[in-house]
Amino acid sequence: MSDPLASVIIPVEEGCDTLPQCLDAVMRQDFEKTEVIVVCDARAAQAAALPEGSEEVRVIKQPSPCSPARLANDGLRAARGHVKVLLQPYCVPADSNWLRGMVAPFDEETVGVVVGRCEGEPERGLAQRLLEAVDGSEGCESALPGRPLVGRRCDAYRASLLADIGYFSEALPSPADAIDVSIKIADAGYSILMGQAAVTCAAAPGRRSLGDALRTALDYGRADALLDKSYDLHWLNAGLFSVTLVSLLLPLVGIFALPLAVVLALAIFLWGWALSVRVPVVHWELPVAPVQGIAYVAIILAVRGDWWPWLFGRAVHPAVIRQWCWVGATAAAYLLLLGGASVRGALRACLRRGGAVYAVPVLFVGALWRLLSGVGYVQGALSGTHGGE
Repeated sequence: MSDPLASVIIPVEEGCDTLPQCLDAVMRQDFEKTEVIVVCDARAAQAAALPEGSEEVRVIKQPSPCSPARLANDGLRAARGHVKVLLQPYCVPADSNWLRGMVAPFDEETVGVVVGRCEGEPERGLAQRLLEAVDGSEGCESALPGRPLVGRRCDAYRASLLADIGYFSEALPSPADAIDVSIKIADAGYSILMGQAAVTCAAAPGRRSLGDALRTALDYGRADALLDKSYDLHWLNAGLFSVTLVSLLLPLVGIFALPLAVVLALAIFLWGWALSVRVPVVHWELPVAPVQGIAYVAIILAVRGDWWPWLFGRAVHPAVIRQWCWVGATAAAYLLLLGGASVRGALRACLRRGGAVYAVPVLFVGALWRLLSGVGYVQGALSGTHGGE
């Protein structure tokens, strides 16, 4: 691709306070044919105020609130470049050769997207470590094994590719829209290349506190459900955590209506043959139902006969005791799976940032995060939206 025009699109959301630094670095790029577009909606008008000396920047303001995907699409459609670089304002180019590095790989005709490298990120708090633990490499590997994904922080797109596959789905929450585009790129025969051009990323607006992280869990669960509908893709396995939430309520249901709890436990067992759990290291996917069956056998064998009167009373029929064991085994099996996923997330957080002090809070808050993602999964499953639309 000789002498291309490069467009840099910067979508600005409410709460952003880093646009001046980002624009300053973009305007200092050693690349002649460049256009810069800032896109915002009514909520982010103040955050998108341009610093002095930015007369060459084109600003697109939407009068009504827009989703991140809509902001990105508006900028990408308005851009005239042969290469369109989508850059978040909290990501600042590391040097004056950044844009040249993002464009250079497009000399190879099969390259559809170049993903910029994020480095020098500041020390993060619990919320950021939690998000890293639960939406990091595990999610990427399960979405498109062995392939990089569009990151939506610093990505360069071939303009002809966008004309072929379309833009981000505005019906999907983030990050499902990015995974949806990544799948379409692969299906179109293009590659996504991890580039060498670097940006320095700060924490994104809306993902800076623990409350933000927990609200994000609902979006991620919805994203997982919609990707499941469109591609039969279990991105974060949030469907498993939605069933986990139900299983943990079974003992409470059993106190008021034990037969109902037993029926629900049986339904969960049958559904467990369709659910899968990933085995660490080997990355095998096995049905969940056998775990529930093994837990039931373990409880029956482990609990001694002289414990029954103490646990259930002397007048309880043995059949009722077996029903309670079945209900308890269901809750125990899914609690074990939830705990395993949370432990792996806590270990990832420690290994990535070397902060063992965060292990315990990430472990417990990570379990809550996953349960909330299960709630989001139910919301997405009940929705009529399909990601491929």
